[in-house]
Amino acid sequence: MTSDYNPFMSQSSARLRVLLLSAVGTRINPYIGLLRDGLAAAGATVRLAERLVPADLAGPDRPDVIHLHWLDRYALPPTILAQRLHGATDLPRRAGRRLIETAGNLPAVYQLRRWRRLAALFGQLAAFRAAGGRMAYTVHNLDPHEDGGPADRGAAARLIRQADVVHVHDDSTAAAIAARFDRREGVIVAPHGHYLGSYPNGVGRAEARGRLGLPADAFIYVTLGLLRPYKGLEELLPAFRKTANDDALLLLAGQPGSPGYTARLTALAAGDPRIRLFPRFVPPEDVQLYLNAANVCVLPYRQITTSGAALLAFSFGAPVIAPAIGAFPTLIAGPRGLLYDPAAPSGLPDALAAARRRNWEGAREDIITWVAQFDWEAIGSRLLVAYRGRRSSRAA
Repeated sequence: MTSDYNPFMSQSSARLRVLLLSAVGTRINPYIGLLRDGLAAAGATVRLAERLVPADLAGPDRPDVIHLHWLDRYALPPTILAQRLHGATDLPRRAGRRLIETAGNLPAVYQLRRWRRLAALFGQLAAFRAAGGRMAYTVHNLDPHEDGGPADRGAAARLIRQADVVHVHDDSTAAAIAARFDRREGVIVAPHGHYLGSYPNGVGRAEARGRLGLPADAFIYVTLGLLRPYKGLEELLPAFRKTANDDALLLLAGQPGSPGYTARLTALAAGDPRIRLFPRFVPPEDVQLYLNAANVCVLPYRQITTSGAALLAFSFGAPVIAPAIGAFPTLIAGPRGLLYDPAAPSGLPDALAAARRRNWEGAREDIITWVAQFDWEAIGSRLLVAYRGRRSSRAA
């Protein structure tokens, strides 16, 4: 296909139009909004979208670049419900409803529905690129945290291979992409930005502990964010329970993945009053309570590509305990926390104990000063250079 739409190259100083495509928007965390602001400060015109619709790709305001995020959340098929049969009282109609809903939500059927939605997206992207547009993809997770099945795995691999720009947050992810997908050209390392000023932060430690009903003199570990199995919480709770310190507390705060997972964590915490579960969504204004109340943040992830949770903790001056995997070794050093070997049975318990022997009080200001280097405008500038780079020859 030929087109007179060639946004890139006759005027390299033109203000690029960027569409950030993210199914989660700014609801889960501020990342997409902060990236939008960074790109705009660096000189782009930026829009956010949760779904790609024909109007996004037509007219004078069509983007020059579509930059995708979190493909595993994009256009998920809804649960099939036989709405017209709900409330039926006769046996045949009730049986029909159960049959429709059971069959329609089988894993194999779901995968087919998921594949069709992803295929539609790739068709839109192919037309966009054929008309001269460029495609970028941020690899937030190299492996899905909660396996969506072959449709999602295949689509993510396809994006990594075909995108003009593959954006990763650290060198370890770039190396993993080279090893797994043989993709080196067009892979851009631009770090995850900080969260300084993104959340209210006017509450000191004493007030934060008072508002959460916590003792003023306790040593407090915190894990904050969505409560999911990949975060290693089922290893953290037994490791914490091995500590003999009566004045230690562990806070787990965030929206759980399911009621069943909440029950699992509750059972693991049972009988230990030092473990405090807050299994609910933490509104932005309350993030400061947990991170300012804590002495140290614990992120015992089983797998990790990028850790926005670590950058969030650092943005409140909290040191981090984490396994020596993925991005953590480049983020955590010196006063910023402790790393441990996740393969060692005593790795996490020893790290929890070692944290008690460290004096973290003087570290908080240093951590905040250090994390400020991850400036969103600088990240936006780096991405703009990548967007304008040589077009990939990979077919969409």
